[in-house]
Amino acid sequence: MSSVLSVPVIPASTAALAPYGYLIGPPESEVKGRIDYYGNAVQVRTPAKFVSNDDMMLNLVTFNRRAPIIKWMEYHNKHTQTFIPLGGRPFIMVLGEPTRKRPDGSIDESREDLPDLANVRGFYFDGTAGICMHIGTWHEVPFPLLDGTHFVAIVTNETNRNLEEHDENYESHGGDLVKRQLARRLDTQLEIDLHNLPAAALNDAALAGAALPGAPVTGGAVSA
Repeated sequence: MSSVLSVPVIPASTAALAPYGYLIGPPESEVKGRIDYYGNAVQVRTPAKFVSNDDMMLNLVTFNRRAPIIKWMEYHNKHTQTFIPLGGRPFIMVLGEPTRKRPDGSIDESREDLPDLANVRGFYFDGTAGICMHIGTWHEVPFPLLDGTHFVAIVTNETNRNLEEHDENYESHGGDLVKRQLARRLDTQLEIDLHNLPAAALNDAALAGAALPGAPVTGGAVSA
């Protein structure tokens, strides 16, 4: 029988996300001074080191609540996949540091093409920020805390094709996507630790009674 590993959840911040990618949220980077057509009325920043080829597209993805079990983790070879939430709805993102595929695109031959469970973490986002992940960052798609949570996902067309061309185990081995079924590969079931959520999540009235299935209820129900 597979062992069960609980994944802790911490608040998403620029520092906490640094090994995994970039926080896309309230401005922290410097304004690009040369783009100054409108004075201070329009301010342009570059919050992440975005990497891609010419095969990019936008997916509009709707996530509903699901059990807090991390069945798969995946990473991308050719682009820094980005999730930008719409509507300010909170979510949890489960991330693992790059292993075999390094952020600079090179290969570490000494590492297995699997996530290192020792550095897999859950990150709580309050809905005002998204994430741009390094190449090679292992991740599961977002776990929303409310049904009908919409994201713009910046991906390659190749990633979409790779997802559609999965094998009989629902794993993908495409040019831009490696997606692994964790229980099959590691004989371990990962579960988000919903009983020790960050204070920001527990104190947010919008989450009361509307968290992921299995989460403790901290107040009256809120409609999604």
